[in-house]
Amino acid sequence: MNIEEVYDRVGEKIYHYLIIKLGSQSDAEDVLQETFCRLVHYSFRLKFIRNNKAFVFKIARNEANRFLRNEIQNRKGCQQIAELHEIIRNSISGPDAKAEHLTAQALAQLSEDQQEVVVLKIFEGLTFKEIASICDLSINTAASRYRYGIEKLRSLMEGKNGKSE
Repeated sequence: MNIEEVYDRVGEKIYHYLIIKLGSQSDAEDVLQETFCRLVHYSFRLKFIRNNKAFVFKIARNEANRFLRNEIQNRKGCQQIAELHEIIRNSISGPDAKAEHLTAQALAQLSEDQQEVVVLKIFEGLTFKEIASICDLSINTAASRYRYGIEKLRSLMEGKNGKSE
């Protein structure tokens, strides 16, 4: 059986399943497309699969779950940037709105470990000894997370501002 035949047999059923699972027709269309793109990638397996319908539904389910995970991450990232923007606004006197936004975006791209240490050090003014105690780290680990976080922030901020040294 080829991809077109599979689509003709189960495409509409999968689409309806995806609408229910995702709650959106446009998201369902996107995921349906990804499902069949993935199926094309696995098309050589179709002749060995006993139940093509179940196989395609499994791919659709996996693609829908991947889509939902990405959506959660994207929302979390946007929420985190907004929260960081507020922290920066309250912690730093006088930066312009663009600088606040760029800083919040860059901070959101750090790992959680680096972000925590950088925020505690810069915005809360804690020492590495205090940070190490709070985070159950060695002082050296707290310092290295800070150093790597600052290096990444610097490169992200330079990239966003179009500067290079």
